Amino acid sequence: NAFQLLYVWDALYYEQAILTTMDITTDGFGFMLAFGDMTWVPFTYSLQARLLVDHDPQLPTWALALIALANCVGYAVFRGANSQKDAFRRDPTDPSVAHLKWMPTKRGSKLLVS
Repeated sequence: NAFQLLYVWDALYYEQAILTTMDITTDGFGFMLAFGDMTWVPFTYSLQARLLVDHDPQLPTWALALIALANCVGYAVFRGANSQKDAFRRDPTDPSVAHLKWMPTKRGSKLLVS
């Protein structure tokens, strides 16, 4: 699936941004993360393609185009939000993110609220 390949490429290309996500910074790298990456992720990422191979829904071209458009919009929102959060974490005074509203947390970090 091209969109799964795009998601994997995105994680590799924007690896520095992935390292500041909540599941890495708060959960750490332990058994559950290692086990999930080796077993759960490959299974769930390929499950949809396997279902479509076994049960072809015979979708019309307009439905396939709509699905592709939804994937593109979802990816744009995902990448935009993660890039913005990463830029804010690296330098909250950067002009591209300085206008964002935030609130302090109990542990002293900044939580984006706008």
